[in-house]
Amino acid sequence: MSAPRRTGGPVTLLTDFGLADPWVGEVKGALHSAWARDPRGHPAPPVVDLSHDIPRGDVAAAAWFLARAATTFPAGTVHLAVVDPGVGSRRPSVACAARGQYFVGPGNGLLAFLRDEPDLQVVDLGALCGRGHPATGEVSATFHGRDLFAPAAAHLALGTPPALLGPALTAAALGVPAPVREPRVVWVDRFGNAVTDLAPGSAAGLRLAAGARLAVAGTPVAGPHACYADAPAGLPFWYWGSGGTLEVAVPGGDAAALLGLRPGLALQVIDP
Repeated sequence: MSAPRRTGGPVTLLTDFGLADPWVGEVKGALHSAWARDPRGHPAPPVVDLSHDIPRGDVAAAAWFLARAATTFPAGTVHLAVVDPGVGSRRPSVACAARGQYFVGPGNGLLAFLRDEPDLQVVDLGALCGRGHPATGEVSATFHGRDLFAPAAAHLALGTPPALLGPALTAAALGVPAPVREPRVVWVDRFGNAVTDLAPGSAAGLRLAAGARLAVAGTPVAGPHACYADAPAGLPFWYWGSGGTLEVAVPGGDAAALLGLRPGLALQVIDP
């Protein structure tokens, strides 16, 4: 049997760690340590930071962000996602293959958007061989991102089949998606634009198409406009953004500052 080959894609990182602490650097160190030990001499793949500013412990926001971002990456990409308020508990630790890509993280709902994929393969990382801190081999109960998920992601990126990382699990091990709720702000970017999870085909999106109005934090928001230049300067408006969901902005201004927008803030869809 020939040796496994590199997947050909990058490794992405998505966490709620922030960048003030060394935690992201330690995860990257664990990836590179695993690659440095590989006897096949494969070059290390590129590592892409999706974001490390997911609101602390917000699994639903992380799942939304990852589901959106993964669509832009090529086959063979390995997505390492760590938003894990239950780290060290009995929640599963999983690696998945789906859509021609790989996903590694906690089974707490973060990867639940993959549950219905026809090609889904899920394995349990609890018995991963060669896991642990690069120097000690121990697995910290509070840092699975470094000691468990990063080594698994490194192996996948080098071409190790998921089946060699652990026993098979059912899709139920991914956890359940966040419950259906009112649409909300998921992300506020550096321009002050608010990205929401309201999709055109959702119940709220269909109501907007039928003439309902949008309000955020009690302030009416006009729309839809096709782009920033089409909306009145200085006034909030909504539009269908690049990720296919509703976004709120102020042309030439900062919608978050003007309206007090923050992740988790609910939207109000008001029927005519």
